[in-house]
Amino acid sequence: MTLRQSRSFLGAVAQARSQAEKPFPFMVEAAGRESLTDYIASAKPMIERLLVEHGAILFRGFAVSEATDFSAALAQLEPNILTYTERSSPRTAVAEKVYTSTDHPAHQKIAMHSEQSYTLNWPCLISFFCRKKAASGGNTPIADNRKILSALSEPLRSKFLEYGVMYRRVYTPGLGIDWRTAFQTEDKATVEAFCESRGISLTWEDDDRLRTTQLRSAFQKHPVTGELVWFNHALFFHVTSLEPGLAEALIDAVGLQNVPTNTCFGNGEAFSADDLALLRGAVDEATVEFDWQGGDILLLDNMLSQHGRDSFTGEREVLTLMAGPYADRAAPLRAPHQG
Repeated sequence: MTLRQSRSFLGAVAQARSQAEKPFPFMVEAAGRESLTDYIASAKPMIERLLVEHGAILFRGFAVSEATDFSAALAQLEPNILTYTERSSPRTAVAEKVYTSTDHPAHQKIAMHSEQSYTLNWPCLISFFCRKKAASGGNTPIADNRKILSALSEPLRSKFLEYGVMYRRVYTPGLGIDWRTAFQTEDKATVEAFCESRGISLTWEDDDRLRTTQLRSAFQKHPVTGELVWFNHALFFHVTSLEPGLAEALIDAVGLQNVPTNTCFGNGEAFSADDLALLRGAVDEATVEFDWQGGDILLLDNMLSQHGRDSFTGEREVLTLMAGPYADRAAPLRAPHQG
């Protein structure tokens, strides 16, 4: 559902909607080429309420053209804009704490995920700015984590609650993200200190390879609503989430134990084919798409929403920033067997 509304009209429209009607994303369309920075500054409490209710807001038609406009506008909502650390995706900085959304090749589709849900201090907010839409494709699909959780079977939810998720990552030069890029340092001691502080076990191996294992909860408490939300990279990091055929070729080339990322239950038990099918089905059912327009800004509650990227042709410029570290608001839930 699309709304075309002025600043003064937005509040009345939002309050009049029934709980059954929850557009995803909720659209706020400018009456004219007004400043998004000024709009967010004047409407911050309302935007915060809408974001918690809907999980995603799309701002359209505002005067935003540069990365600095983007960061200035979102800083009105959350001034603590984050540097991208413990990386899992290649990104290029284009302004202070503003990055390309991803540098993955255009032909690759990026699976749905909540940003950095495998860490112990993730951004509560993530936002995307479409500076230039692709010639074709290149949308940013989004999914409601609350719908995903409700679609999972009770036995599977209970198992994730009992055991959590184990993430296994292997940083091999020339294969995916290397450890220097992931941790943004050349110093092994710095990596070791970082991992120790976050409950990540690590092993240095020959050929400059780093192997890590971390145990995380599959759920977290939302800092505003207090609800237990589905929040993990269990599916995204699983080796079978790679493009069809690529997983098999990768396993044949380096062995299952050396693929860049893989996941299982926190007790070490592999996900079954049925588990993976149920997870994918729940995500697919909750996923929606909209067509980017140049100048659009998508704001997500990172704990209530997932995002991905479609493959595309032509030039595409979508920038991102992350803000609001969770640790500033609440203590993360640890996995049941995590020390």
